Amino acid sequence: MWLLGSFSKGINMPKCHKCHSPIKTPTSFCLYCNTKNAIASGVFNGKNNIHVIFIGVQGNEVLSFKKYDDTPLITYFDLIAEKMHERRIEEVYLGGNNDESIDVASHYLKNSLFPFKIYLTNTLDKDEFFETVDKHVRIKKSLKKVDIKVENKIHGSHSTIIGGREGIKLVYKLASSEYVKKIVPGVIENKGTVSGGVRLKVTRCDDKGNVKALLINGATVQKLHVITTASNKEEGGEVLKILRGLLN
Repeated sequence: MWLLGSFSKGINMPKCHKCHSPIKTPTSFCLYCNTKNAIASGVFNGKNNIHVIFIGVQGNEVLSFKKYDDTPLITYFDLIAEKMHERRIEEVYLGGNNDESIDVASHYLKNSLFPFKIYLTNTLDKDEFFETVDKHVRIKKSLKKVDIKVENKIHGSHSTIIGGREGIKLVYKLASSEYVKKIVPGVIENKGTVSGGVRLKVTRCDDKGNVKALLINGATVQKLHVITTASNKEEGGEVLKILRGLLN
């Protein structure tokens, strides 16, 4: 038996957040009203254990699996994927002791029977990983979304976008985010003789939650002002992470 233990926090008797029917854990899918009580999941692939957090609307659940030498890794990840599917989870964040352990987890979950949106994080320790993922997921859930056509999000007096088709493609990709309301292309500057292809970087967010970006084509740089649905710097920081993931 690989399961070392599970626990939830904040809920004594788990109930569905919608219909209040009893459920097995705070993150279980409610069969009474067909409602998801889990928002997302995080998987930390450690040296001796695999730790999984299910982030719920009302509380979290954590499972730990001890690794044994005679048990293939695919066995653990198939079981984890099955438990995610039971909770109707769509988004999974992966962490580990090093980049290799994160890549291993990504490989097995990408090849599982169930499709997930997979996001890789930086190398963190387990507790920091759980805390970071929980914060990101909850802020992301609280963010407003917009349903605006991508081409209608590009505004401003500077109609030129550098980089030709590739530059426009990157800007449109940024605009495709449901957390982006508007992109305002700025002035174009020449930085000298720097070489390189067309690329787009999101750099920082301001106190209002809007994001600064740079479209780069060799030595030519164009500033972009990205108006987001965030209402403050903390929310803007999470949108910044989402946009970086989108561009990568």
